[in-house]
Amino acid sequence: MNKLLLIDTFNFLHRAYHALPTSFRDERGEPTNAVYGVTSMVINILDQIKPTYVLAAMDSIEPTFRLEDFTAYKAHRKPMEEDLSSQIPKVIEMLDAFGIKQVMVNGYEADDIIATTVANYKDDNEIVVVSNDRDLWQLVDKNVLIMLPSTKGSAEWLGPKEVTSRFGFEPGKIADYKGLRGDTSDNIPGVFGIGEKTAASLVKEFGSVEDIYNNIDKVKPDSLRQKLLNSYEQAMMSKKLAQLIYDVPIAVELDDLRYSTFNKINVKKVLERYNFKSLIRRLGFENENNKTSKSEVSKDQLSLL
Repeated sequence: MNKLLLIDTFNFLHRAYHALPTSFRDERGEPTNAVYGVTSMVINILDQIKPTYVLAAMDSIEPTFRLEDFTAYKAHRKPMEEDLSSQIPKVIEMLDAFGIKQVMVNGYEADDIIATTVANYKDDNEIVVVSNDRDLWQLVDKNVLIMLPSTKGSAEWLGPKEVTSRFGFEPGKIADYKGLRGDTSDNIPGVFGIGEKTAASLVKEFGSVEDIYNNIDKVKPDSLRQKLLNSYEQAMMSKKLAQLIYDVPIAVELDDLRYSTFNKINVKKVLERYNFKSLIRRLGFENENNKTSKSEVSKDQLSLL
């Protein structure tokens, strides 16, 4: 079965930026730590997965429908630092050099692009989603796996069994769980007074948020039933915010994502431009005039990716 690799680009970007020192600079003194980290991770996953198709999903630069529905959505997050945002074009340049197709659709998050791609192609392909974002766990099924970059340097894999073991219910119910529990990382409120254990118990017993309210008379104790009744609209809105979208208008076909290998000349030019000598060595691009004995980054720092 063909393998489709889906990259959560900004998840990579943030992880690399916060894992590596800001001393990474190009000849103009501009920061390149995120570019280095993303490039290193891309090299690793391409080598490990050997995909038939690759897509790098990008977040919208315009407000998403979630923000329009709920103005407090992710409102607690600080604006992206300039040293990070300035590296986005460089990361795009790197992805282009590796021949990786990027997709961004205004009004949608990268998660929604990934979810739509999964829905379109999971029946005939083995799909690997690489991200630390737990929102994407709801996509997991027999043909869809999550690959988590590990702080120990090796990847952790999540399939249906692993996700069900962590939550106590199948991956497809995660949005229902968040509708009740909320999600502080995205500022999703959930139902006031309902915690992790209660939310998981309700989902296991009744199923969806809608099923819980359709059987509200069966909810015990009375105090829990009242909490749910007091927060019906908030619970439904929270579930909607947590749900991924499966019909994003993506203007690419599967063949557009086909991947065999990267153009060595293009990749080497980018790596040389940013003085990524250790990556040049890792890919075997060094020559007599381009040898070095020191890596730009320690093994301990790389393990954070």
